[in-house]
Amino acid sequence: MNLQDKSQEAMATKPILQIVSGFKPSVDGMGDFTRLLGKALWEQHQLPNHFLVYRRPPTPLDPAEIAPNLLFYPAEATAAGLRTTLADLLATQTYAAALVHYGPYAYSPKGNPAAFASAIHELEGKTPVLVFFHEMFSKGMPWQRAFWTQPEQKRTIASLLKLSVASFTSNEGFCKRLEVFNSARRPLTTIPIFSNIGEPENLKPLSQRARQMVIFGQGHTRNRLYKEHLPTLETMCRTLAIESVIDVGSGQSPNLPTRMGAAPVRSAGFLDERQLSELMADSVAGVLGYWSDVWEKSGVMASYLAHGLLPLLVELEPRSMPKQPVVPYLLPEELAAAVCERGALSPEKLQAAATAAHDYYQQRQSVKHCAQVIAAFATQPKT
Repeated sequence: MNLQDKSQEAMATKPILQIVSGFKPSVDGMGDFTRLLGKALWEQHQLPNHFLVYRRPPTPLDPAEIAPNLLFYPAEATAAGLRTTLADLLATQTYAAALVHYGPYAYSPKGNPAAFASAIHELEGKTPVLVFFHEMFSKGMPWQRAFWTQPEQKRTIASLLKLSVASFTSNEGFCKRLEVFNSARRPLTTIPIFSNIGEPENLKPLSQRARQMVIFGQGHTRNRLYKEHLPTLETMCRTLAIESVIDVGSGQSPNLPTRMGAAPVRSAGFLDERQLSELMADSVAGVLGYWSDVWEKSGVMASYLAHGLLPLLVELEPRSMPKQPVVPYLLPEELAAAVCERGALSPEKLQAAATAAHDYYQQRQSVKHCAQVIAAFATQPKT
């Protein structure tokens, strides 16, 4: 099917309405997930997408960059503005389904999502609603706002679940939390987050890459890594014979070391998608400071897997659930046994571990896998 044929089919196929907080060129992880999912739904399943973006960026994206998918924005980033735009779209277009990307702070900086959920009920009875819960609800002490907003956030989860015909989240821990609010017994499906910075098709073997380790993530998690786990990072560098460490992300940690053992550390700061993808595709290992119970919701871990690095997870807190029987990453205490032989680094074992992680990603976590699951729910016969 050529491009013209596909464009004609798009006009005849009911689109999917994806509702999200932000979108490129704004930095918004949920928006990147939505954009790449929409691209895959079109290219793999010929399902066009209408993106309804809550916050209009100062310089909106060129529509040609996402064609034949379309962009829409409310006149203002408020629940009332969202409700009006939804009503306008539903009056002129029939949708196969609406996919709502939700997080308790995505549409309200203070974590008060009830007004957003009320506006989403404009969809009720007009199109099937699917909800992707990217986050659940906040926790905090009585002197913190999160303590007081948690009840509203929990009520919002229950409201969106009841409205939906099916819902999704990224990990089993979140799925168990959702079950508590799922009084209508809607189907719940786990879909791990895929890489927001691409999935290169032709990956170099580790032996042809620079002996560098990437540490990518949000500023506060990188800072905790350097402050609380520097000896662990130094041991990993020695085990893997790392020659340089690249710190990637906005802001620079006050605890960023100049060296990790013999390896110098360089701060690369913020990198765009292309620059970051190129860096990862030429690196041996990637380290993430995170919570092992919910690792599937990390776009950073997904990017390591998609680029064929050896993925290493340093736990920021002990896990509250038993370790899953199969995971693609290695914990620091597992590293030596996985990549060394007779006390020395084995290039063959190192490559085997990275390849196994990449295979895991392709089979269970890729954008192709996510699009297949979403397309199946969006196009199933309506009862």
